[in-house]
Amino acid sequence: MSHDIRTPMNGIIGMTAIAMTNIHEPARVFDCLKKISLSSKHLLGLINDVLDMSKIESGRLTLNIDVLSLKDTMNSIVNIIQPQVKEKRQHFDIFIQEIETEDVYCDGVRLNQVLINLLSNAIKFTESGCITIKADENMVLSISDTGIGIAKEDIPRIFERGFTGYNGREHKKSTGLGLYLTKKAADKLSHKISVESAVGKGSVFYINLKTDELEVE
Repeated sequence: MSHDIRTPMNGIIGMTAIAMTNIHEPARVFDCLKKISLSSKHLLGLINDVLDMSKIESGRLTLNIDVLSLKDTMNSIVNIIQPQVKEKRQHFDIFIQEIETEDVYCDGVRLNQVLINLLSNAIKFTESGCITIKADENMVLSISDTGIGIAKEDIPRIFERGFTGYNGREHKKSTGLGLYLTKKAADKLSHKISVESAVGKGSVFYINLKTDELEVE
């Protein structure tokens, strides 16, 4: 989960640096502090996931379900992920296309975990190009990239724990937990997650969001 943890950390460090260099501009500092708060909350959620791994594996992961604004969630994601996108000089687009309702019943921390894990992977495996996140009228989120893509034989195993291969590349520093936890969190939220990809043509991950209330055990 090294890059998963680095993403909000980069946001915190980057926004702190901006605030320090604009200390006499209250509005700018306030904006930075809001983004630092968002990244800090997400980082805490990731740390809790690591500490609660036994609960995840035993199916005892608890949820804090509330009504969330999809627009607000997307804005939070942009604020957290933007420093990493700028660092690699990538193009990042976000679209919400005529959705019927902005509200979803969800655990905000878990949904952020799913989206940021997928966006972090897209950024990591795209040297240059475009990262896009969309929401359509059927409340299907798609995260696409123009990166290296996933080999056809790897797609069935990509959500397995410990799998670190990506288009034939092994990442020794990776624990292989990022996409594994993403799938576990999506399953717990009753969100269906799938992927389409081709080597050299990038990848698209789809998440079907539930708009009706979840039954929490």
